[in-house]
Amino acid sequence: MAGLKFDDMAPRVISAKTHSIIDYVHAATNFAAAAMFRRRDRRASWAAFALGASVLGNALMTDYELGVFRLYSFKVHGILDYSVAAASALMPKLLDLDGAEAAYFYGQGGGETTIAAMSDYDDDAGARRLPRRINPNFERWRAA
Repeated sequence: MAGLKFDDMAPRVISAKTHSIIDYVHAATNFAAAAMFRRRDRRASWAAFALGASVLGNALMTDYELGVFRLYSFKVHGILDYSVAAASALMPKLLDLDGAEAAYFYGQGGGETTIAAMSDYDDDAGARRLPRRINPNFERWRAA
């Protein structure tokens, strides 16, 4: 999907609905990690919170079955998933984290990459295709 070699090799076995459920669980996991890291490392806590907020925001704005605002397509969501994965994997270096905190962010980055690679971003089940939605070709706006 994103032109990455491993992305083309992975089987597309995760549907849009399953992916949306995974997204909300992923966001909740990051919020829980933020709470757990709060006393040990404030930087890791804020990073986990920011990561959870970005995952939640991406899920809420996607035009799929459990999306709320439905501003952009599931394909655009997939591109943003890879951005979240990269941000997750960079957190330990950017914030000079080590130990359990670093392992958590590396795991989140790897898990997000795996889920993104296995998701079928062509699955439009549950999409409403609202007017003025940003389409996957990055045209400014389009009618339904």
